[in-house]
Amino acid sequence: MDWSLKSYFTQFGSPVFTIFKQDLADSFEQLDSLAQKLLEAPSFSSGDWETFLLDYEHMLANFSHLSSYISCLTAADATNEAYLKEESLLSEMQATAAKLNDKIIRGIGQMSEEEFSTLIHRDRLSEAAFRLKEFRRESKHRMSSDLEELTADLGVNGISAWSRLYFTTMGTLSFTYIDPETGETDVPMSQLNSLLSNPLRERRLAAYKGAVKTFEANQHLYASALNSISGTRHVLNKRRGIGNFLQPSLEQSRIKHTTLQALMRAIEDRLPFVREVFTFRTKFLKIDNPSYADLRAPLPLGEGSGPTWDEGVELVSNAFNTIYPSLGSFFDELISKSWVDFTPRMGKRPGGFCTGSLMTRESRIFMTYKDTLNDVLTLAHEAGHAWHSRILKDARVLCAGYPMTLAETASTLAERMLTEGVLKDTRIDKLTKLIILDAEIEHMLAFLLDIPVRFRFEEEVYHRRRNGTLSPGELCSLMKDMQRKVFGESLSVGGEDPWFWTSKLHFYINQVQFYNYPYTFGYLLSTAFMEQFRQGGTETLNSYERFLALSGQMSCEEVVSETLAEDIEDPNFWAGLIDKLQRPFGEYKTLLQELSH
Repeated sequence: MDWSLKSYFTQFGSPVFTIFKQDLADSFEQLDSLAQKLLEAPSFSSGDWETFLLDYEHMLANFSHLSSYISCLTAADATNEAYLKEESLLSEMQATAAKLNDKIIRGIGQMSEEEFSTLIHRDRLSEAAFRLKEFRRESKHRMSSDLEELTADLGVNGISAWSRLYFTTMGTLSFTYIDPETGETDVPMSQLNSLLSNPLRERRLAAYKGAVKTFEANQHLYASALNSISGTRHVLNKRRGIGNFLQPSLEQSRIKHTTLQALMRAIEDRLPFVREVFTFRTKFLKIDNPSYADLRAPLPLGEGSGPTWDEGVELVSNAFNTIYPSLGSFFDELISKSWVDFTPRMGKRPGGFCTGSLMTRESRIFMTYKDTLNDVLTLAHEAGHAWHSRILKDARVLCAGYPMTLAETASTLAERMLTEGVLKDTRIDKLTKLIILDAEIEHMLAFLLDIPVRFRFEEEVYHRRRNGTLSPGELCSLMKDMQRKVFGESLSVGGEDPWFWTSKLHFYINQVQFYNYPYTFGYLLSTAFMEQFRQGGTETLNSYERFLALSGQMSCEEVVSETLAEDIEDPNFWAGLIDKLQRPFGEYKTLLQELSH
């Protein structure tokens, strides 16, 4: 591992680690007992509830500390049986947390309006009122206490187990990759995305073909996982009186359905422009039959031309320090303190993430760096998440939780700042600027073509799952149909990736539904901030930091209205942001043509 985890625990399995886990388990037991007493109390006591909720916050901070640590260990080495055992034990603790959470939601829900008003106006709880109001709304969609507890217990070996199975197998899987020059080799699945970003199309297609054989061999396992996760959610939604399967995702994202509809309508209205971008790019790359494997194709620069880790770090550092000095200083800090795990190796899980502890208020970044500019953008992206957490370092626990929609605004804005910093740096040659613009265009395609495919696919899976399980063949056909619907004729016939549902880990996260559209939401909202930044400079940065600071205390509609004075329920707002992307596309074409002569 590259990162230092010593601020979590000096050693895995140490006496301190063991005592911490036991103390946390004892805290859960004590709080559960207190919650039951509050539920059964003959009269309401706002003081008792206040004391209880303060203890609950302290416990949540400790729980996040342990959860973050275990996620770091298992992601970095998915073959370590001791780590995997702790991950399984953590799932049991998560079930205990879910049962305690249910009692809190139930208790807050059974308060009268007067009692609840008294509670949220207590001195030490008033700033947590937004989260407590969310608990009260959630209470309207609960099963009986016994059924909620049973659901939590069964989840350990049910929906959570299917999710763990997917992530564990993906961390141990490899595929046969036949390089056009060096021949056959066995490659861990965590390196697939980097290979799909290789400048040589022969390598991208070779990686895709090799991975597909592995996915085909495991198709029934992944279909079972996807059916079990979606099926369980349908049953629970029905039992909880939730009619729209999107509702839990909307609540997690803290947006209204009208906001999601406005976003998707704007994207679909502007699809001709985005398809035009994809077609222009593939034609320039002389790809006659564009396929899904070409979505991340970079400009061909030859072997060995990608930035090394140190060069990538320098690019991000220089850009951040130029555009946003506070972010730049923070980035330099996280690098110097070894908060990033980046080297490719067997047994490492695919993907990238930023995790953190609410106890130490430190973050850790997980990624696989393969010397591409996409990897540099990933580093900037995850650093944006870490910066979001740093802005909230003094926020109380009940105000430190923010939705993915706003989280992805922070991460994608960091990517945009990297691009902006590179383009403004006179020391950087035009070719490098073209490469970073090319990566920006690639991300535009990912957020406005690929993500809508994922959303529409998952939406249709949930529609059809009501009537029974879906076979691997049906899932493949559905994926092809959605890719064809979104890409249109810009994707060649036969160029679809029917197995994409097996490779995209976001479909298998048991704790978050529709882990897709928030990326596009964040990407476009970051466009709004970038447009303001180009006009307002430092004043906009202050507004942005206020946006981050409020992200745990308001709905998305409220926080955007407060900081940007915009209405995100209006499709014209989103369409206007997509129209702004004509500018970087124009810059891209101009620079491309200039350097092609």
